Amino acid sequence: MATKRKAFAMAQEDNDPIDPSDELVFYGLGGCNEVGRSCHILQYKGKTVMLDAGMHTGKDGFAALPFFDEFDLSTVDILLISHFHLDHAAALPYVLAKTNFRGRVFMTHPTKAIYKWLIQDSLRVSTTSSTAEQRVTLYTEQDHVSTLPQIETIDFYTTHTVSSIRITPYPAGHVLGAAMFLINIAGLNILFTGDYSREPDRHLLTAEVPRNVGKIDVLISESTFGISNAPPRAEREAGLLKAVTGVLNRGGRVLLPVFALGRAQELLLILEDYWQRHPELQKFPIYYTGNTARKCMVIYQTYINAMNDNIKRIFRERMAEAEANGNAKALSAGPWDFRYIRSLRNLDRFDDVGGCVMLASPGMLQSGMSRVLLERWAPDQRNGVVMTGYNVEGTMARIILQEPETIPAITSGASGQLVRRTTKDGEENQVMVPRRCTVEEHTFAAHVTGVENVAFIEEIGAKVVVSIESDRILVHGERQQMIRLKSKLLSLNSSKASEVKIYNPQNGEEVRIPFRKDKTAKVVGRLAEIPPPKTTKPDDTQLVHGVLIQNGFKLSLMAPEDLMEYAGLATTSILCKQHITLSAAGVELIRWALQSTFGAIQELPLPKLEHDTTHAVNGINGFAKSEKVEEADEEVEIVEEKAFLIMGCVKVTWSDRTRGVEIEWEGNAMNDGIADAVMAVLLTVESSPAAVKYSSTKAHAHHHHHNQPRVNHHAELASEERFSRICMFLEEQFGPNITPVEIPKLDHLKNAKGPSSQEGKSQDDVFSAEKEDVEVLVAEERARLATLGIPVPGLEIKVDKNVATVWLEKLDVECANGVLRDRVKAILDRAAEVCAPLWTAGNMTLQ
Repeated sequence: MATKRKAFAMAQEDNDPIDPSDELVFYGLGGCNEVGRSCHILQYKGKTVMLDAGMHTGKDGFAALPFFDEFDLSTVDILLISHFHLDHAAALPYVLAKTNFRGRVFMTHPTKAIYKWLIQDSLRVSTTSSTAEQRVTLYTEQDHVSTLPQIETIDFYTTHTVSSIRITPYPAGHVLGAAMFLINIAGLNILFTGDYSREPDRHLLTAEVPRNVGKIDVLISESTFGISNAPPRAEREAGLLKAVTGVLNRGGRVLLPVFALGRAQELLLILEDYWQRHPELQKFPIYYTGNTARKCMVIYQTYINAMNDNIKRIFRERMAEAEANGNAKALSAGPWDFRYIRSLRNLDRFDDVGGCVMLASPGMLQSGMSRVLLERWAPDQRNGVVMTGYNVEGTMARIILQEPETIPAITSGASGQLVRRTTKDGEENQVMVPRRCTVEEHTFAAHVTGVENVAFIEEIGAKVVVSIESDRILVHGERQQMIRLKSKLLSLNSSKASEVKIYNPQNGEEVRIPFRKDKTAKVVGRLAEIPPPKTTKPDDTQLVHGVLIQNGFKLSLMAPEDLMEYAGLATTSILCKQHITLSAAGVELIRWALQSTFGAIQELPLPKLEHDTTHAVNGINGFAKSEKVEEADEEVEIVEEKAFLIMGCVKVTWSDRTRGVEIEWEGNAMNDGIADAVMAVLLTVESSPAAVKYSSTKAHAHHHHHNQPRVNHHAELASEERFSRICMFLEEQFGPNITPVEIPKLDHLKNAKGPSSQEGKSQDDVFSAEKEDVEVLVAEERARLATLGIPVPGLEIKVDKNVATVWLEKLDVECANGVLRDRVKAILDRAAEVCAPLWTAGNMTLQ
């Protein structure tokens, strides 16, 4: 039952309207329900992150690109490249050189070093141009080289903040330099795995769950193998070596189609180790083809510290052996200086005689040296093809696994150049090559298996599934594999109380995931010295006043005096002045208009001018002497000025000489509003009906009442009228739930009279006497208040379940809720400023 109630509460929460700014938007431009051209968009809180920019290795020309036209790339803040493989990075030169992308690009140091050579090599194969008569060039080598300076490199485990987005790369294991990215936007943690591997191998670090990063809200995971599992590593290595040696022992040649970089290095380490332990195989050469592969091996030697302990151990052993033999040249040798493996730049130098092992790229057999050797060796039944990587749908690597009788010949010469053979009529003439070689598959793809992926996803979700919903987005997988993995995850999470959402979007599909994140401000400086309340009771809470500073998505609350130290900001007071010319209005009319609107106003004293009847003149030898100034025959009228203070913040100065009014105030939200009201009054003071009536009365009566003081009836209101205005203020703020309190406050009166003697009386007599005393005290107190013009002792204000009592004599407020008490006191203070003096009796004034 508890689980059902919790699920119902969550369903109710989901029905609440969602602010679009609280939604994480995922948009798949490529790599969704397919393997290839990985490219994804994340949007949250006005920030945009792009994940990878790859090309489809089974397509040509623009068809190989992600759907860049479906999104405005100029809005992207950051582009993160997970690793150097073509299906994740080959479209990057196109993005930087051919689109309106203006963001920043990040990848790890090894990834950029290998990416430079790998893209240059890929420009020579069909993935960057169409095979039609009109060749489509997506980008040139010059575009690639010119955009390299735009790529920024970062290290594992380092956090970088760009446009208020925090990114942290973690080892992904897949290939050298491959990274998982932890992205934090406004407190939302998103983990993008890219291609990753959790299987220990001979040279790479394995992917691990990021530690001490808080809960991960969204996981974007690959699903290449779905729920498929693989045999143990030792069993797969034994199967691979058995297949290779079997072909060699029957006099054949072994073709291992591989990507130039990645799993090829792992296979080289396996073969090198096996050849070293089996001298009988050392007569068979092992070739590693490709100029790019040879160049990139230098990079592998450079980044040994980015590899696992096995490589570091081999490196130390090689160094110790070289030092012991006194071989200075061998000191530069490392784990990647092989003894039984040769680098082959091209097939022109290859003497194709006898058995050998050839690791050739590309791994999909679409073109290049691997395709040339396949077409050359396929007709011989002694030869064999061993597939070791993942094979994309639609490529020759996937077709050859089905062991077809023939394969199409599309290359010409040793260079592996693509050709199009046509008949005289222009129709395509397909040349087929018979396939008699054996084909075996021993997977060494550096992708997580189904079991490993499910375990990783569950380990990530375990941190967040208890408290909030965990959203997972599956990418980089074929449709059937993704569906199987999604079904598996849903079945695992069906028994959990917290709902787990799992998405496997299509390319071009938009996924919106709502997240309600509480905003938290960090209190710093002097405000942090205030002790926090011990409990959450209203009486223990207190209001903290300060300045809220937002830096990116971080909020800090501090005192104005701490702005310079903690925010690097300086405070400035803005003094505002406004001059208004009034041609006919005098100071009395202005005073009357201001009092009518704002109640009692304060007249400010002006500085007195010193009129000295003597002045100094130059005397003999430079000494000064005083000389009496003769008094003027006619008196000069001194200019009259008056100054008033409105509501304690706006100063109004009237000058008879300029016939104008100067308004002065310190600029802030409240003062600006009061100043606007003052200006509105002054601008209409000469034309309002009430002002005209006041002026006309003054004009007709001035010769009869020169000495009679003028009375502002709004400033001299009766107590009943002032009480009515107080009630009006409170009703406007708290509504009609305001009732009079008939019984006055008697505590101070009882204490004044002292304890009465009740000795010798029964309990009923004592109670009757006390009751009579209370009634007398109430009557006396009501009479005293009436002489002050106070109609009732107090008022009771009800707001929801809270009650506040206002005692009218001194405007004291009693309330158990501190927030309501402070609010009522603030309203009464403002009302007293407008309506004061509140109660009068003779010469007595209580405020």
